[in-house]
Amino acid sequence: MHEILTILVIAVALSMDTFSFSLSLGSANIELKRGISLSLIIGIMHFFMPLLGMYIGKFILQLLPFEHDFFLGIIFLIISFKMSYDIFVNHEEHINLNIIGIIIISLSVSFDAFTTGIGLLAITSKTILSTTIFMLISFLFTIIGILLGRYVNKKIGKLSTIIGIIILLFMAIYLIIW
Repeated sequence: MHEILTILVIAVALSMDTFSFSLSLGSANIELKRGISLSLIIGIMHFFMPLLGMYIGKFILQLLPFEHDFFLGIIFLIISFKMSYDIFVNHEEHINLNIIGIIIISLSVSFDAFTTGIGLLAITSKTILSTTIFMLISFLFTIIGILLGRYVNKKIGKLSTIIGIIILLFMAIYLIIW
């Protein structure tokens, strides 16, 4: 039971950046169809990335010249600048991600699951159960974030987009600096 609780806590921790990001996307009025696609792909990535991390993670992490948090911070920064630009030109933002954008976002918010996979065997031998839990929690957090962001956007309009931008900017600065 302690092992499952540990896995659930890790799953929630892995999904927090996804939740924050999806909340921002929802507040920017992402199409629901794209939001569901994004949630599914993020869930799938949170299943496979830890498995990949277990097998090839140590080798790849030695080759990367930067931390994954820095990369994710840059992506958040770019998206927040685009959202800011759209507000200042008084344009109603309606994010329509294509499949390449969905995959890039999914990879960027799932890279922490990859690094978690490196140490997963030290926590549990139930890797498939663990990655299935990671997948389900990240899917739920992503879709809830998108739906909550869309709801807030309907209630308070552009203010919700500004809140989403602020969340992204703080996350970007945190990830880039620390």
